[in-house]
Amino acid sequence: MKNITTYALFFLMGSLMLFGPMLWAQQQTDSIIEFARRQIYENPNLAIETAENLLKESNSIDIKVRSLIIISTAYSSKREYEKSLEYSRKAMEMFPKITDVQLKINLLNRIGGQYQELNVYDRALTYLDDAYTLLGTLPESTEKSQSLGFNHLVRGFIYREQMSCEIALDYFNSAIAAYQKILIEVPVNSNLSIAFYNKGNCLLVIDKINEAEESFLQSITYAEKNNAKSLIAFAQKGLANVYTMEGQHTVAIQLLLNALENSEKVGDKILNRSIYTMLANNYLALGDIENYEVFENKSQTIHDEIIKTERRTIDKSIYNLMRVNSEKVENLNNTNNIYKIVLIVLMSAIILILARFIFSSEKTLKALRKELKF
Repeated sequence: MKNITTYALFFLMGSLMLFGPMLWAQQQTDSIIEFARRQIYENPNLAIETAENLLKESNSIDIKVRSLIIISTAYSSKREYEKSLEYSRKAMEMFPKITDVQLKINLLNRIGGQYQELNVYDRALTYLDDAYTLLGTLPESTEKSQSLGFNHLVRGFIYREQMSCEIALDYFNSAIAAYQKILIEVPVNSNLSIAFYNKGNCLLVIDKINEAEESFLQSITYAEKNNAKSLIAFAQKGLANVYTMEGQHTVAIQLLLNALENSEKVGDKILNRSIYTMLANNYLALGDIENYEVFENKSQTIHDEIIKTERRTIDKSIYNLMRVNSEKVENLNNTNNIYKIVLIVLMSAIILILARFIFSSEKTLKALRKELKF
């Protein structure tokens, strides 16, 4: 009995020596990934840098894909869609090698979100549907609820544009319910802030002003828990829109100036442009022409910069699509050329056989004619 206990102790010590460093390394990697995720909206540049380092150092396909998803999402938060697409494509190239179903779902959700950002809604829904199908194969878990929340959230964005805010609100509420279900277990404050912000915008569209105000206040609360400056700015902008509609222009201006402090730190040009535009409109409502012109000019300048960036992204997407189609046409032509060669060889063989048959028949016919003459 003593020997068995001794052997068990040695076995345990050996296992710790063998697997301990591996477990520690995995925990370190998970911590780095979680840190990078938290930086996506607070400090996207730091999120990109952290994930880039992990991408270079790791040999694991799963870790590489997780890193690429973080980088892609961080570039999207900066509205740099060209770079975001670049990293999404890299992740999709690894899709067949991914063994973790949950990670496949996360990637499909991410690509769906990417196409939604580019307003390519049919493609977005295709990826979201694929992710939703895979979600149905998993048991209930924290990660499943988190992925389901994201899936519903992106669908809300799409259906708001394609259908109506009434339909989109159902998806925003479903996303909020999925996130709140796991709020104690995982940090989904940023996701909740985004959901409440978009819900607030839809409530404004259908003239539910008081409910919209409450939704924007909730959005600010959740964003502040993560110190997500861009999300705080979005929520403040939404709340300022409520005050603008109520004619409280001075209150709206102060809130927008606070939002501008947060947004300029992040460098989100689209957010900055919308804040500049709202500031200009509120100053105009107060008859302050000088400040109106200042912010209207800022809005127009940044608008021109955004258009140039979007054109570059679209041009590159078109080029990639043309390149892929060109390769398909070339492959098709090569296949057709092979078929043509085979067809020519077959036709030549048939012609030779026919010629030989005709020649043989002529020869036989001549021999018969000679016999008849005799």
